[in-house]
Amino acid sequence: MAKYKVGLIGTENSHANSFCKAFNVAKEDGSFNYPDFHVNLVYGDYPESNQKQVDKFKADAIATGVEQMVNECDCAMITCRDGKFHAKYAKPFIEAGKPCFIDKPFTTNVDEAVELVRLAKEKGVPLCGGSSLKYNNHVLALKKAKEEMGEKFRGGYASAPLSFENDWGNFWFYSSHLAEICLETFGWKPLAVTAVEKNKSVLAIVEYENFAVNLEFAENCYFSYCGLITGEEKSVFEKIELDYGYKCEVDVFDKVVKEGFMPHSYDQLIAPVILIDAIIKSYESGKRVEITYPEI
Repeated sequence: MAKYKVGLIGTENSHANSFCKAFNVAKEDGSFNYPDFHVNLVYGDYPESNQKQVDKFKADAIATGVEQMVNECDCAMITCRDGKFHAKYAKPFIEAGKPCFIDKPFTTNVDEAVELVRLAKEKGVPLCGGSSLKYNNHVLALKKAKEEMGEKFRGGYASAPLSFENDWGNFWFYSSHLAEICLETFGWKPLAVTAVEKNKSVLAIVEYENFAVNLEFAENCYFSYCGLITGEEKSVFEKIELDYGYKCEVDVFDKVVKEGFMPHSYDQLIAPVILIDAIIKSYESGKRVEITYPEI
């Protein structure tokens, strides 16, 4: 019997399918990739998707509500497509002292994000989540290239797809990928942003202390993942392939639950929410937006 019972909330996407499969569906030889974990309860607003987790991915049952999950699960994965639900579902688990993975976007509201991580810090609850792309090998190669350039580094560029209008938060729904590529590569505390929206794509200049980065959120361009590091002596370009995404996230969740290990701090978990919020305010107002960071 698995040591840790996982509650999965928000079953209407490929993320939920991949996580439930990783924990609950045996390999050809009958063994499991993560034998210490098992999704026992699922819950969400889409009955057919909930049932799919039971029928296809071997979850034990559909929960009657979050209260049952908090009582019967050891940890939670919040994977709703619309990030506006993430804080509501994560908070009861955090209050109960149970670790959580909170999918991208962490939340769609800065105040909610801050409240969550302050509560987690107070309770000593480890968290993980956001976009898997901050663990991507190509993104880490860009980060390494920047670090190796040292004082000869001058700036950079990164691009990723955007879905500007949708049923799951509009700009918030997909923008975490590029926001987290930027933050992991160039630094977690940019100072200001200036953004413009044209034909549903968004271009943003993200300012740091001694350099600036250009971000291109490219509407419906699902092969646009790439990054560029520019320096005095060379430039380094990486096409960002989407490899190992779900496995990286499950590997991290494994350590978060078992060891209390957090590869990213509470401040870093909410940094993408703060950056995205500033980008939206900038392209809506047409003004440069300075970024402030709350104390956690």
